[in-house]
Amino acid sequence: MSLKFKPFVVSGTKLTVHGRSHLLKPSTDGSFRAESMDGGDVEIWTLQEFLAKSAHQSASQSHIHSKSDEASRRIRDNGRFHKGQLTEKARDDLEFRKALCLGVEACVVRGTAVTAASLDEPKTKRAILEIARQYYTKRPIHLAPRGGGTREGAFLPCGRTLKLYWQRYIGSDYDDMALADQTWLRGNRQRRICWRTAELIRQAIEDVALDLKKPTAAAVHRRYKDLVLIENVKRRANELTELKVVSTRTISNEINAIGATALAIARDGERVATNNRTRGRTDTPALMVGELVEVDECKLSILAIVRHLGIWQRLSLEQREMLEELDDYVKTRLFLVLALDVATRMPLGWVLTDAPNREATMQTLRMAMRSKEREKVIYDCVCDPMPPVGIACVTVDNGPGVRNGKVATALLGANSQFISVRAYHSGDKPYVERFFGSMEGRLLNLLHGYTGRRAGHLKGYDASRSATFVRDELYAMVTKYLVDDYPNEIHHGDTFLRQKPIEAARRLAEEGWAISTISPQDLRLHFGWKRNATITDEGVKVFGLPYNSPELQRHRDGPHRKVEVYINPDCINDVTVLVQDCPDYIHADLSWTQMRDMSLAEFLAVAEAVRAADPYKNTDFDLALAKMRDEQFRYLRKLAIERDIPRSYMTIEEAQAKADRLTTGMHAYKPAVTVGTVAPGNLSNPAFWGMEQNGAADFGRNIDEGRALAQSDPADPVFVRPHIDGKFE
Repeated sequence: MSLKFKPFVVSGTKLTVHGRSHLLKPSTDGSFRAESMDGGDVEIWTLQEFLAKSAHQSASQSHIHSKSDEASRRIRDNGRFHKGQLTEKARDDLEFRKALCLGVEACVVRGTAVTAASLDEPKTKRAILEIARQYYTKRPIHLAPRGGGTREGAFLPCGRTLKLYWQRYIGSDYDDMALADQTWLRGNRQRRICWRTAELIRQAIEDVALDLKKPTAAAVHRRYKDLVLIENVKRRANELTELKVVSTRTISNEINAIGATALAIARDGERVATNNRTRGRTDTPALMVGELVEVDECKLSILAIVRHLGIWQRLSLEQREMLEELDDYVKTRLFLVLALDVATRMPLGWVLTDAPNREATMQTLRMAMRSKEREKVIYDCVCDPMPPVGIACVTVDNGPGVRNGKVATALLGANSQFISVRAYHSGDKPYVERFFGSMEGRLLNLLHGYTGRRAGHLKGYDASRSATFVRDELYAMVTKYLVDDYPNEIHHGDTFLRQKPIEAARRLAEEGWAISTISPQDLRLHFGWKRNATITDEGVKVFGLPYNSPELQRHRDGPHRKVEVYINPDCINDVTVLVQDCPDYIHADLSWTQMRDMSLAEFLAVAEAVRAADPYKNTDFDLALAKMRDEQFRYLRKLAIERDIPRSYMTIEEAQAKADRLTTGMHAYKPAVTVGTVAPGNLSNPAFWGMEQNGAADFGRNIDEGRALAQSDPADPVFVRPHIDGKFE
């Protein structure tokens, strides 16, 4: 059995819902009379309606006593119902005056009359002071002001002021708000400029200020002065008082009164205003490592040197002297493609590229799903990077390198969700956007070649002349920051509770909250590179690397030797081979054991270094080798002549003479039609039989006539009656 109680509502209770206030008066039948404080309308609410409105999230109740005096009503009519709505000084004065009223109340209990004269007596003041000091302890209370003191204190007012406070306190049924200071209501609240001047100012602001070119307040004031001069001409004609021109400060105040968001939309554009004024996220979008990964690309505000190899080294000393004015370095800004885990705020993969493209994004995702111990060893990092993690969902924007079909297909094939958020809306993926801003403030602006946050940011710094880092050096700096520096910094996000990213990752690792990693074979199939190859006795060969396995050799003599090979560029130890009409994946190992545990880029660098040759240096070696081979050939010929060794070769003239003797007397066969037969396709051809010239007369010829024609002209292919005389009885 559930208990239901009828609420007791004091008459005069104020209920505010959705900004509308009603004064409530309960009736005997259980209903409530609600009088609107805005328009004076009266409504009758049932008990259920009252309970529903009072339980609303925006509902607020307050009691307005019927004994409230004019001072209390004046404060409450201006929306002051709680002490928190007053200023700090007003709250302090209210507590001090309440302590004085409690002291006066103690004197009244002792029999002291509440008059200005009795409350002004020294004995009564000391009694009030003794009680007031017990309730008010923020400042020392003195009977009278003291000279020479620098410490701020409270002073006991005269008897007439104490009587006024006591009457307010008693008259409002002991309401504290009746003692609040009302000095904030002083002053002239009326507008100092006339309505026509305000209209002209508004017109000038709409004409000039709300423009994407961001005119200054002086330009708005100039437009306003022109409008006032034109208006005064009309007012003089109508014998009206001329308008006075306001100052530029007044124009600026009117522009600022529009509102920061509205002004930003009008002067900066909706896209910029949306990014600058977007509210932060306070939810928890991910609880496991890899549950949500944000991928974005950012153009770093630093100039790096891109070295052109292979050109300057080939030039001679004279050519280098002639081309000294040409610089062999190109300075450019690189893009950083980053994958950030939302649950831990840890970076999972990062790549530097000249321009955003799908290959850079695929490499970033592969790095997120593989071990990064290679980077730790190469760049001498102290802390451990993130281990391989699985990815359940990836959030990208409208960048050309992250939002394309190949990346989406690879993620969907790996059982990951691909979400494309709105372009130019940083609030849709705030975590990676926040990371780029922190990285620029903590790392990039300390490096040589920093270009600044915007155009013209650094006035006296020449970033082009100060650029010193090449691509590999810049990547090393970024890697050390992402592995050693950033994970150990306190994160000040609202929902991160001042954790360090590395601490959040360790906590989730201990609890076991992470998406399972993708298998190496699926990583090769969906995120690797595909090449076509042919199966041989040595297996398959891609990028100059041989791969073989017993399963692969079973298809060596099969009908489909051309296969597709999938390789992971970050690990060349294994490949996956797909054979036509074969339902299984074929696994092949790298048979060149010296190149195992390398990446494809490292192998190609080794091969290029081994096979690199300078054409100018190789000319002398090639000439010496040619002379040595020519001497060997001449020696062998001389030795054959001296020892009368039969030749194993012949000259061109000798070979042609033998060919002429071999072909002498040979007759070529010329095929011809056998007499008395018809070539295929001519049996029913009228033109072949000459019917087009003879016409219908040929059809009247009998067999005997045809025999005579055959005897007269044997070459004429005519069918006749065969000779059968004597063969049949």
